[in-house]
Amino acid sequence: MKDQTVAARKKKILAIDDDGLVRKTLELLLKEAGYEPTMAAGGQEALELLPQKNFDLVITDIRMPGIDGLQVIQAVRDYCGGMKRSVIPTIVLTAYKDEPIRQAVARMGVKEFLLKPFKLEEFLKVLERSLAK
Repeated sequence: MKDQTVAARKKKILAIDDDGLVRKTLELLLKEAGYEPTMAAGGQEALELLPQKNFDLVITDIRMPGIDGLQVIQAVRDYCGGMKRSVIPTIVLTAYKDEPIRQAVARMGVKEFLLKPFKLEEFLKVLERSLAK
């Protein structure tokens, strides 16, 4: 994983999950791959962090207490529109194979939907694809 490009190493990623073990795992994987992760335990925390850095990518769980992943995705899109910047690519990471949710996020423009648990190679490919857009 250390062979990522220098440009990829500077990519800032906001990762949101209410499960502490998942957050820690994502943080370690992202750091090991050379990215700069910022972790949030839920939607509210993520939305407070959003204006603090110029994030290149958002990874979000869907089912979370309070502000859920769908609301986070919409809020990120609203934020980008208000800031007159391109939409931040988003990856949905969920433990639930829920076709209506998949369709809802697709309508919101999210193209990447990963089921937990995922394979490391698959996760890294999805990251690269999302950041290349």
